[in-house]
Amino acid sequence: MTSDPLVVSGHAEVRAVLADPRFTVDPVPRPPFALSVAWLRGAVGRFAEGSTHAERRAAGEAVLAGLDPDALRAEAFRLASRDAGPLPCPPELVPVLVLAVALGVPAQDGPRAVEAVTALAPAYLPGREEVDTEAADEGLARLARLLGDPAPERLAVLAGLLAQACGPTAGLVRGALATAAASQTVEQTVEELLDETLRRDPPVRTLRRRAPGDGRAVMLDIAAANRDPRALSHLTFGAGPRACPGRRVALALAAGTVEAVAR
Repeated sequence: MTSDPLVVSGHAEVRAVLADPRFTVDPVPRPPFALSVAWLRGAVGRFAEGSTHAERRAAGEAVLAGLDPDALRAEAFRLASRDAGPLPCPPELVPVLVLAVALGVPAQDGPRAVEAVTALAPAYLPGREEVDTEAADEGLARLARLLGDPAPERLAVLAGLLAQACGPTAGLVRGALATAAASQTVEQTVEELLDETLRRDPPVRTLRRRAPGDGRAVMLDIAAANRDPRALSHLTFGAGPRACPGRRVALALAAGTVEAVAR
């Protein structure tokens, strides 16, 4: 293997890699069950390959299928609206709050769930040695209690979804609100605003794969691919067999929040 990754930045080329199952992620080993982020990374579908990935992805899709995006959007709008009183958390974390309650956290404990998720989320991605793993582990333990101590497989699904809401979805809200504040153009719909943000300032800027054959690291520059003049659509949610299964839910949560705050 070479030490320097191959950088792919053209829209068509990035899409082709994402669509090709021969390009793999680096699987994270699953340690014995413990309320730790190291265990969580090894138990979610995002960092798995083959049949393990397929099984875990199906479990996540089943949970997502039980959610109503329209209801989530309405609740995010209600909580982020000035009419609802002081925000229980920063605007970009409203999606985490709404999703936590939708996944089983009692409504009165929603703010506590947000605190737990914001503690664990920075350590969720592999290779984040600089983060406080002890605080992250404590956050996962608190989240598990708030979710009613579900079975390990279900906890992995729920915690993974919430970590994503605390990362990319919160980043999308922040970016969209910044875009709205800086815009000098005619008023946009919230859908147009989110689409512009996903294209120009994506919360997920790179993805990594391993090339077939020599196993060379491949860095997919999503931000550059989205700006490719040949691009007809953005790739912020990925593409192919590993495309983000929570796209509709994430967009609904972000839309309700941004619509209320930008109003």
